[in-house]
Amino acid sequence: MTIKQKGNEAMTRSVLKSLAVAAGLGLALAAGPAKAQDFSAVYVMSDNLGDMGFNDNAKTGFDRAEAEGVKTRLLQASPTDPQLWRQNLEAVSNSGEWSVIFTGPNMHDNLAAVAPQHPEQKYVFFDDELKEPNVLSVKYAQNEGSYLAGVLAAVAATDKAAFPLTSGEAKIAVVAGMDLPVIQDFIVGFKQGAQTVAADVDVQVIFIGNFNDAQKAYDLTKTAIQNGANVVYNVAGPAGLGILKGAADSGKYAIGVDSDQNGLHPDNVIASMTKGIGNSIYDSIKQIREGKAEFGTLKIYGLANDGVGLIYNDKLVSDAVKAQVDAAKAKVVSGELKVETAFK
Repeated sequence: MTIKQKGNEAMTRSVLKSLAVAAGLGLALAAGPAKAQDFSAVYVMSDNLGDMGFNDNAKTGFDRAEAEGVKTRLLQASPTDPQLWRQNLEAVSNSGEWSVIFTGPNMHDNLAAVAPQHPEQKYVFFDDELKEPNVLSVKYAQNEGSYLAGVLAAVAATDKAAFPLTSGEAKIAVVAGMDLPVIQDFIVGFKQGAQTVAADVDVQVIFIGNFNDAQKAYDLTKTAIQNGANVVYNVAGPAGLGILKGAADSGKYAIGVDSDQNGLHPDNVIASMTKGIGNSIYDSIKQIREGKAEFGTLKIYGLANDGVGLIYNDKLVSDAVKAQVDAAKAKVVSGELKVETAFK
C-alpha cells in the first residue's frame, strides 16, 4: 500500500469521525463528564491527531493538565472541512461550559469572527496571533530553532567523515507545506544558520501546497535529493512523514520538526527541531487557573525559554558536532546574534 493510499484511508476515517464529533457535540457538552472538575479546556482542531508532530505534541500539554484534574477535550476535524472547524468553534463558544478554548493553525479567520461575539469567553490561540482582549496569543520562535537546524544541516552536508551518507557538497533543502509567513520564518532562520557554516550553501525550497499529502511530500523529497540535496528539512506537518521516509529511502539525511521524530528513521533523521507546543499549552492553562494570564497579549517561546530547540539523534551526531551547534545557540540566547525573521 502506498503512502497516498494509506492517507486516503486515514482521511476517510477522519471525515467519518469528524461528522460523528459534530453530530454528538451538543449532547456531549450538555451531559458533561461523570466527574465534574473546576477547570476545563477544549482544543478545536483543524486537523487530526496521529501526525507524530504538531498535533501530537499539543496533546501532551492537555494530557498533563488532565492528569492534574482539568477536564479536557480535543475536537478533531478533517483538514479538508473548514466548515466543521467553524461549527465546532461556535458550538463550544456558545455552550459556555469551557473555562478556556484553545485553537491553532488555520483558525485565524474563524477565531477573529467568533471571539468578539463571546467577550466573556477566554481563548488561547497558539502558533498564531489575534489581537482581541479575550485572546491570549502564543507563538514560537521557529526562526531561532530553524537557525540551529540550518547550522546542523550545513555541517552534515559538508562533513563527510562525520556524516558518511553525504556527498560532501553544501547542498540542502527545505520541503515545506505551504508558502505562509510562519513557514517563511522557518526558511529564513534555516538559511541563515546554514550560511554561517557554508557561505555558498545551496538551499532548495520546495512547497507541497498543503500539509497533508505525504505521498507528494515523499516524491518532492526524492526530487530534491536527485537535485543534490544531502539533508532535507521537514517543515510540512503531517505530510512531513513522507519527507522523512523519502530521505531514508534515498539514503540521505533529514531533520524532523515539531516533535522528536528521530526514531521514525533512526539511520537518517539526524535531529528534530521541536516546538514546546505541549509545554506552552500546559503553562497557559496553569497561568489562567492562577489568574496570571495576560489576555490581549502575545507570548513568544524561543531558544532563551526553551520554547524551541534541537533534539539530536545521538547515534548520528557526534559530541563535536553538537558542541558546534550548541555554540551557535549560545550566541542567540546571549543576544550576540540576532536571527532574522519573516515577520517584520
